[in-house]
Amino acid sequence: MPLRSPSSFIVACALFVGSSLSSFSQFLVSPENGGLQLPDGFQALVVADNVGRTRRIAVRDNGDIFAALMNPIDLGYVVAMRDTNGDGVMDIVKYFGELDSQCKSLEIYNGYLYVGSTRQIVRFPLDNIQLLPTGPYEVVVSGFPTPKNHRSKNITFDNSGNLYVSAGSPGNSCQEIDRTAGSTGKFPCDELERYAGVWMFDAETLNQTQLDDGFKFATGIRNNVAFQWDPIKEELYGVQNGRDNLKQNWGEIYNERESAELPAEEFHHIKQGSNFGWPYTYYDHEQKTRIINPEYGGDKEKRPEEGLYDDPVLTFPGHWAPVGLQFYNATQFPKKYQGGAFVAFHGSWNRAPLPQQGYNIAFVPFDGKTPAGGYEIFADGFKGADILHVPNAAKHRPTGLTVGPSGALFVSEDKVGRIWKIMYTGGNGGVLTNPTQNNQPTANSSVSNTIVPSQDFNPQAHALYTQHCLACHQIDGSGVPNMLPSLIESKRLSGSDDEHIARLVLQGSEWVENRQFTNLMANYSFLSDQDISLVLNYVKAQFGQTTDTISPDEIGALRKKHSE
Repeated sequence: MPLRSPSSFIVACALFVGSSLSSFSQFLVSPENGGLQLPDGFQALVVADNVGRTRRIAVRDNGDIFAALMNPIDLGYVVAMRDTNGDGVMDIVKYFGELDSQCKSLEIYNGYLYVGSTRQIVRFPLDNIQLLPTGPYEVVVSGFPTPKNHRSKNITFDNSGNLYVSAGSPGNSCQEIDRTAGSTGKFPCDELERYAGVWMFDAETLNQTQLDDGFKFATGIRNNVAFQWDPIKEELYGVQNGRDNLKQNWGEIYNERESAELPAEEFHHIKQGSNFGWPYTYYDHEQKTRIINPEYGGDKEKRPEEGLYDDPVLTFPGHWAPVGLQFYNATQFPKKYQGGAFVAFHGSWNRAPLPQQGYNIAFVPFDGKTPAGGYEIFADGFKGADILHVPNAAKHRPTGLTVGPSGALFVSEDKVGRIWKIMYTGGNGGVLTNPTQNNQPTANSSVSNTIVPSQDFNPQAHALYTQHCLACHQIDGSGVPNMLPSLIESKRLSGSDDEHIARLVLQGSEWVENRQFTNLMANYSFLSDQDISLVLNYVKAQFGQTTDTISPDEIGALRKKHSE
């Protein structure tokens, strides 16, 4: 069970600032800003802690906070929080929302809390007094298929009563066999019919379905989790999560550095009819151009026909994983922030053997409806280390963003469920060394690529693990929560279930029923029986702590059995 009150964590101090900040004339902040590094003049208060794996958040006019959860607590995928004594810390924490699946998106609209789960958008009625909804949910839109990956349905509303739903792609790059070396792309890509785009619905009409009532507003967007309508600009924006596995699937074309840095995470200005080119292309921020994907005949140089696809309005380094977008239209922050956008980066999982990057919040200044130049890192310190090799080692991974009624920026994260309130106080806010630059280590940083073995190991087996397994299962075998399984002390590896693990390598994981992880494992049947034997014995010894082995002849027999 989560710790329901974070008050034991908070050692608050009252500070007095000038009358120009009357709404913050007396406020509470956390020691060292709850672990955040912020620009000079900003401070933070941890308003909630250990509430669950929190994604998007919303704050009511009365200060109540709602958060979408990756995993249910007390059977609920939504958490509601309230501060009853005025210190800013949420001292009432309640769970509700027995939905069909994990919930990553929510927003308050016209007296309702709208929630996006895997297959549907629902709404809960709210009133001005009660913390929890006053009745059961109503279904606004249903009929979304359940994808293998990128399951969240992300929502936002425009000024005219329209609901926009962003649906991610079910795979990586629309291959015939997903995430498999050398597998070509499907053309035309059938996934674009129901996925990888934005659909528009009426915000108030109940019992709509994607097929019957949805208007396909934009397409070619691989996975748009950071997604918001700006009511001042009256425009729709999103920041896409770019594709993976360039070197893993196309090692004859891409090297480790290119696979880590490419493609760009794209900031999109989404207009009716926009097509941002997935899966046929990706955007290369180093060449500053759109490039044809290798699944469709690309060689990291070929470009699509000019004008065929929309370009991003700004780019970020590859695999930072943008999951939160919030335009700042309040006045509590200094003028430079007003009208700009904050982007929360969950952090990479697939840059190995290079350092993982992201795990921060960037600020993008705007000039009218387009970014005014580049970006700067606004909040850092989430990962808790200068250089991070595996995502599981990050202390926090930022997710949701929203602006509260007083103009403060609220930030959530999904390792333990901490929520910060960031305020401009005019005091020392934990100055970044150079807040206008990206302080992440570069892809050329010196990185140890060595897994320290628990016993003697075959160098060829180690090389096979590094080439084919490390990018997903990590240098220490820890995997990625909810996405990719950990190999550490795996019962499959340490037990006698050699057929199961061999079949996973030979066929991938699509055949596995009731899979617990969203990312499919690709098949590696192109490897020889000898190579599969080597790498399986390596992971069994290294992570399963067993001396049992599986021979090349056994692999050959299983290959024949499961190909019949």
